[in-house]
Amino acid sequence: MTDSDLPVWKLRLTDLWWLLAYPAYQIFGTIRHEGSHALVAKLEGADVTNFVFWPQTDIGRFTWGYTEWTGSTGWATDAAPYFCDLIWFVGFFFLLTRLPIRNHLLWLNLAIIGLLSPLVNSFVQWMAGIFGSPETDVAKWLGAWPDFVVHFYFFVTVTAYVVGIVAVTLRVPKVLLPEAVPA
Repeated sequence: MTDSDLPVWKLRLTDLWWLLAYPAYQIFGTIRHEGSHALVAKLEGADVTNFVFWPQTDIGRFTWGYTEWTGSTGWATDAAPYFCDLIWFVGFFFLLTRLPIRNHLLWLNLAIIGLLSPLVNSFVQWMAGIFGSPETDVAKWLGAWPDFVVHFYFFVTVTAYVVGIVAVTLRVPKVLLPEAVPA
């Protein structure tokens, strides 16, 4: 199978109806984000005491979710969602560019959950770390590492996410994707 055999999906005006599913996409993203905190906290020896992935105000402000743990953790627990975003994006990028997904709605939802969600999470949290509360994940990561390194990481990954989304959406196979895997 060659790249020309893969379906070419263009975004359609009717795809905007999927914006109504935003809460479901947000919950998937929150599970990924909070789950990566929980996993790395556990790997660092902490005990996860609370894992919430639905919208609430339990901690005195609105959040889409949160994870609480007891025990000492390092910068990796704070940075885990952004490394998870990168791994998630790369996996879905290859899935969407290597498998012949014939169903447009399936392709669109995989692109939203796998490509758009990591971009939105990383970018919004990066901005919140710069302009928001000092209690955000990124603000804590900025406190642990040199600012240049953290900002460089986000600049490179967010830029790569945008380029990847454009490549998948416009199907730019010859430059980025020389040959698809046979089905």
